[in-house]
Amino acid sequence: METILKEPKKLNPNKLPFLQAQMLQRIYLDLSQNKKSDFEKLAQLAEYPKESKILKDAINALIEKGFLIGDFENGFEIPEEAQDLYRKVIKKNNPKEKKYSDKLLKINQLNRNTNTSLFENIETTSELNKFGVVHKWYDYLEDFPFQLIEEKIKEYKIPEKALIVEPFAGSGTTLISANLFNCNAVGFDANPLMCFISEVKTTFDIDLDIFITEIQNIAQNFLEKIQIFENLDLNRGFLDKMPKKELNQWLSEGLQKEVILLKNLVDNIENQKNKNLLLLALSKACFEASYVQLCPGTTFYPFREKPEFWDLFTKKVLQIYQDLQKVQKHSNYGTSKLIKDSCLEAKKYIEPNTIDFIVTSPPYPNDLEYTRQTRLEMYLLDFVNDMNDVQQIKRKMVKGSTKLIFKESDSEQFIQKFDSITAVTNQIYEQTKDKNWGFDYPRMVREYFGDMYLCMREFYDLLKENAYFLQVVGDQTIKGVYIPVCDILIEMAQEIGYKDCTKELFRMRRSTGHDIALPEEIVIIQK
Repeated sequence: METILKEPKKLNPNKLPFLQAQMLQRIYLDLSQNKKSDFEKLAQLAEYPKESKILKDAINALIEKGFLIGDFENGFEIPEEAQDLYRKVIKKNNPKEKKYSDKLLKINQLNRNTNTSLFENIETTSELNKFGVVHKWYDYLEDFPFQLIEEKIKEYKIPEKALIVEPFAGSGTTLISANLFNCNAVGFDANPLMCFISEVKTTFDIDLDIFITEIQNIAQNFLEKIQIFENLDLNRGFLDKMPKKELNQWLSEGLQKEVILLKNLVDNIENQKNKNLLLLALSKACFEASYVQLCPGTTFYPFREKPEFWDLFTKKVLQIYQDLQKVQKHSNYGTSKLIKDSCLEAKKYIEPNTIDFIVTSPPYPNDLEYTRQTRLEMYLLDFVNDMNDVQQIKRKMVKGSTKLIFKESDSEQFIQKFDSITAVTNQIYEQTKDKNWGFDYPRMVREYFGDMYLCMREFYDLLKENAYFLQVVGDQTIKGVYIPVCDILIEMAQEIGYKDCTKELFRMRRSTGHDIALPEEIVIIQK
């Protein structure tokens, strides 16, 4: 009789639902420490009641899928097919299993070996812009190209020392380009994280000798203390403030240890500018090493291969240091001021008839909620302590998402006169009226255009006569209804009093959710 050999079961941990992935990692870590997994502690970890059927079903599913053998009463074992995965989980979460780079201890030597010939003949900081110097310290999903800002500063012949304003500062693309072209800039953002990022990226007057010393001290302390982490008395900071379920969605147990240790070390730095640079590097490294995958939405993959946090931090610090060296070879750069507030309050901060140029990429009506994408860093850097703080930030944001609309939101009152908006929202209502979802999309669109109307009206008096206001924005679709965002913005601008309102194509985009090619255009309006 012929023996039929069974092929080993192929395990794909990346397809596990998050709850199952979370349970599996905890059980594996317990096994590595010769602990018996406790069902009640697992329930607390996942923030489910211990009698929850959902939790029991998750454990049973892991057994059925071949990731575990056994049960809580008799203990669990690792199937042969899951041994490699088990070893990866242990290595990822145990600092003693890792080899940490000591590059930052040798930063002077690394600096001498860096090839800077590409930048040796650059005479002005404006020439650095095209290479992305400084810009790449902290990029962001919705950033627009820094080359575009350079192009528009040249096209519109914006002179040195001009005032350029960015109503939606984001990660500072407009502000950095303005400063590198020796212009001054003001940026607004309701999200304190984005204000912080933009402020750090536009602060060039750093004493690099002191910065090197700080880097080496931090690296020395981290490399020593991570090996004795369990014996340290640390300020747990965001680990105790961020909702536990959300924290575990973002960060593995091992990554939480590395991040909180480094955060404690950086917090002890007295020089605020140096501290901010290292906090920026820390938060970006933390984000890139996390479970998160952005676009579409915010999704978490606990078993996806990601670079190590310390390696990412090392790389980012070296990049920051080397970029600052390039910028500081020149003295002709402008300065920026960041305002942590809604741009709808701009008249509180800027005098009438003083702005030379506005260029921005505002939010789109696409139901993306940006505080969700930056939630980790906002807790990590102490900008929020709880969800009430998050809610207060959301209240000041342009309502391009249904999650940003509150009971008192009423910007739509300002755009009732525009038939084009009414027609679009009526079509969306017809598409969603019989569904149990999407009922708030029509209001979101009205509130969005209401906010954008207020934005353009707010800056009208602040612009100099004949100054330009550029908005990089894309048309959208919601449930099959096409929203001509650019045309509506132009219509509203004309009603406010802007002249020569036009648009030019920037690029075409396609969505994963439909086959419609959507133009992203530059809306150009002039006072």
